[in-house]
Amino acid sequence: MTVLTDTERKGLEKSVLDAHRKAEAGAFNALNYLGVEADKKPFHLSDAEAELRRRLRSEMRRLGSYDVLISSVAYEQWHRMLFARFLLENDLLIHPKFKVPVSFSDITEIADEKGSEAWEVAAEFASHMLPGIFRQDDPFLMVKFSPEDRIALQGVLDGISSESFLAEDALGWTYQFWQSEKKKEVNDSERKIEGYDICAVTQLFTEPYMVKFLLENTLGAWWLSLHPDSGLKSEWEFYRSEVEHDFSGWPSYINELKILDPCCGSGHFLVRAFHMLLSMRREKGEENEAAISAIISKNLHGLELDPRCIQIATFALALEAWKEGFSPTDSYLPVPNLACTGIPIKAEKDDWLKLAGGDGMLESALENYYDLFKNADSLGSLIQLDNQSSSGTDKHSSVNQTLIDQKTLMEKLEQALKKETAAGDPVAETFGETANAIMKAAHLLNCKYDYVVTNVPYLTRGKQSDILKDFCESNYPLSKNDIATVFLERCLSFTSIRGKVSIVLPQNWLFQPRYENIRKKLIKSEKWDILAKLGPGAFETISGEVVKAILMNIEHGSISNEHLLSGIDVSNRKNASDKAIGLLSDDIKKIQQIKQLENPSSLISFESLNKINLLGKYATCIEGLSTGDSDRFIKKYWEVYPKDKNWELFIQNVNENMNYGGRENILFWENGKGALQRFPNSHNFPSNTMNGFQVLGNKGLRITQMQNPKVTIYTGEIFGKSAGTLVLEDNSLLTAVLSYCNSDLFSKEVNIINQSLYKPVGTFLKVPFDLEYWQKVAAEKYPDGLPEPYSDDPTQWLFHGHPKPSESPLHVAVARLLGYRWLAETDTEMELSSEARDWIKESEKLLSFADDDGIVCIPSVRGEGRMDERVREVLKAAFGSEWSARHEEKMLADLGYVKKDGSLKGDLEKFLRDEFFKSHCKLFHNRPFIWHIWDGEKDGFSVLVNYHKLDRRNLERLIYSYLGPWISQQEREKADNKAGAEKRLVAAKELKRRLELILEGEAPYDIYIRWKPLHEQAVGWEPDINDGVRLNIRPFVEAEVLRSKITAIKWGKDRGKDAVPNCSGTVERHNDLHFTLEEKWKARKEAE
Repeated sequence: MTVLTDTERKGLEKSVLDAHRKAEAGAFNALNYLGVEADKKPFHLSDAEAELRRRLRSEMRRLGSYDVLISSVAYEQWHRMLFARFLLENDLLIHPKFKVPVSFSDITEIADEKGSEAWEVAAEFASHMLPGIFRQDDPFLMVKFSPEDRIALQGVLDGISSESFLAEDALGWTYQFWQSEKKKEVNDSERKIEGYDICAVTQLFTEPYMVKFLLENTLGAWWLSLHPDSGLKSEWEFYRSEVEHDFSGWPSYINELKILDPCCGSGHFLVRAFHMLLSMRREKGEENEAAISAIISKNLHGLELDPRCIQIATFALALEAWKEGFSPTDSYLPVPNLACTGIPIKAEKDDWLKLAGGDGMLESALENYYDLFKNADSLGSLIQLDNQSSSGTDKHSSVNQTLIDQKTLMEKLEQALKKETAAGDPVAETFGETANAIMKAAHLLNCKYDYVVTNVPYLTRGKQSDILKDFCESNYPLSKNDIATVFLERCLSFTSIRGKVSIVLPQNWLFQPRYENIRKKLIKSEKWDILAKLGPGAFETISGEVVKAILMNIEHGSISNEHLLSGIDVSNRKNASDKAIGLLSDDIKKIQQIKQLENPSSLISFESLNKINLLGKYATCIEGLSTGDSDRFIKKYWEVYPKDKNWELFIQNVNENMNYGGRENILFWENGKGALQRFPNSHNFPSNTMNGFQVLGNKGLRITQMQNPKVTIYTGEIFGKSAGTLVLEDNSLLTAVLSYCNSDLFSKEVNIINQSLYKPVGTFLKVPFDLEYWQKVAAEKYPDGLPEPYSDDPTQWLFHGHPKPSESPLHVAVARLLGYRWLAETDTEMELSSEARDWIKESEKLLSFADDDGIVCIPSVRGEGRMDERVREVLKAAFGSEWSARHEEKMLADLGYVKKDGSLKGDLEKFLRDEFFKSHCKLFHNRPFIWHIWDGEKDGFSVLVNYHKLDRRNLERLIYSYLGPWISQQEREKADNKAGAEKRLVAAKELKRRLELILEGEAPYDIYIRWKPLHEQAVGWEPDINDGVRLNIRPFVEAEVLRSKITAIKWGKDRGKDAVPNCSGTVERHNDLHFTLEEKWKARKEAE
């Protein structure tokens, strides 16, 4: 099996993405020249061009938009060149007259003689072999690119290495790479997935090692069961002889073997199966072309939703057949048994129902089939014609249909489908033949197969359109949560009794609670031959933890209680190549399949799970609140000062184990009776008692629902998602549970039970817990009991406010100078340790240093001292006799204010002037409450302001009482010819102008809050502190008056959609909108 190397694959990806952009640019320019989008025909067009324009406009109407037309032209133009290059590189581009292979130099020479383009000649020659792909009358291919665009596209094609075109998997990769931008566009849109969007989002090219492992351990194992001494065994490197197999339900003769890939994509599984079957037939002495013809016509079958994909799969099979010696000139390759299941019917429903001839039950059955085929572009291979849905609850397969004569029903269905004359078959058309695509698909959908092998689409229920969601609910209620598990059931229904399914699936269904019933069903009813857990990094083209896959071979039919499942786990191996090695050599564990029913929730595990004394015996774990709009309802606690009664502490998750963390946020709660409770998308509201346990106001743990769970102590607050809140029946056990959950063992046990990235909260209750042991550990670790609430981190609401023990003393000192006080200082009811209370008392001694208006200039203005001197005074008071110049230097170094050699970049004044604001933004999660406003000159006007005090009056004070005197000072210095005064004066006046624009609030220097109606939007600088820093800081960013750019703050579209149209006139959550003062005043007047 020749496959692309990593280098070749990355090079091909780069080339295809470049080709996509260049092809669309070329298509846009060519269609623009033809005036396709224009209402009137351009005067410069010839008669032939005008006719082409007419045909293209007709295609545009069929496709639905001009953009789709551009994409279609780009696709056809590029793929004509690409497919021709595949034929050329494999010596398969045949001269139609002389019947010999030609090279590209031959093509170029012929093109020069004809006065044509080389790739047009190549396509002309190829059209005799595959007329459906190289159609000479295709309007998309008749479009002429400009010389510049054509040369650019040819340059991309020429840049792809010749070796890439010889690889068995290259064709499939080209289409996946072509689709990658479409996939991103659909995912970013957040729309429900339906129709051909399903193809773009769910197609994932199967790694060659996965294909080989599944096929060699099923198809290969079958051959070896018939021919134990076969020499092919040495070629099948992934074959594992220790796996138990039973092929009593398979045919003994290769001609009778029927294989199906119901999601065949670009044909990766089919191509590899083709080569294996050819080797088998050759080993038995079959003549080469007869063997190839039999494989194509009898053994291999494929279904696919995407018509382009099925065409590529057809080409891929033909290419491999020709490469293996089937003559492209002397013999006719059979049309492969491939069909596109994604072509919807066009007929009206009444035309179908008339075929029932008044038979009510037959009419009902035909109506059900009509609904299925009408939505074929969403349902594809899930359409089932044998009335045997896997879960048996579908209204379409009710008892009424069992009373209908099935032969009559099928005859009527065929009669209806034959009328779909417009539904051309992309497979037959590839070979220049005609067929009814829907009829062909229906035939393949209605067959049974000995072997079904596929990589299923992955699409969770929340992303499915209503059509797909309702279908899965009705037909596959046990597996409905992901189309992947739905397809597992569908694959089994395709399979004959004792036939087998090989499948690539996401692993989450093996352990997540929502799949418990489908696990139980399949454990009891199907024989699992082999299960390989791949874990993260199984796909070369997907980084990180996104897709964790399993490989599974399963036999359709009943099992014995003694059957042993063969399990192999390569999850801990880092990448695809390493996992492939693991599948070759790692030990296989034999597990009694039926025993999996005894595991918690019948989860699938290769380890023996101890069900005695699970953590759930002592505790419950609650999922947190989902607001449905976190940008609206959740703020960092330092954004709202002072915190009023509408806001409540809101604990979240931690990234590392710590006693007290996750305490950065507050929630707009309004005593549980406000906007959040009425918000349609909010759910999981906490209460005092949940699952029979006291929750709010109680102590417990917050356990992050991640790969390696992290833990912090919970103290009764309202809590959010991303971490489960674990509370105990007996709080005297809390230190023991805390000790366990902080251990590596806890993380290990959690991942044995659930290997997904995101752990459902119930997972934490299913781990074994040795109470006696962990009580001993806790007695040593926590001799004084549970630690009391305390933090030196200024981003935590528990922080006491004193610089000395703080993790960021300089930031704390600056904030105190500008009049900020921490939440713990002012909340007398907050539960805190005695140490924290002592530091709060010490902090009170620093209150006298706070500036009265929260405006402190870095240079001396209005007779106020320089800022660095004032900050230093705060630090001296905080540290007392311990303060020294070395302390100051260390603080600056700790903040990263150093050169490459480790020396400081400058002194405290320069840090405050140049880097404090950037450092402050980083520390406070890009929600700064100290803003650095300046005029752009390092020796110019520069001021730090307390955002909480920066109301309209204080902004005016900043402009006229601080900046004003500075301007006057520069005017005097200019008159005295002082160096730099004129430059500083110009900069200061410009800053004054910009601040006055913010004060006035005309767009684009306005505040916009997307959840407020227009008549409630601020007029001028009138910020509502409850709206948060992100939205209120926008006018200052637009005016470019802040010392550093805040690149991490975005004002684009937030995730999710509102239930009703908002101020933007849509349900989209747009933030980067501007309204004029006139519009706002008008809206206010209309609202009166």
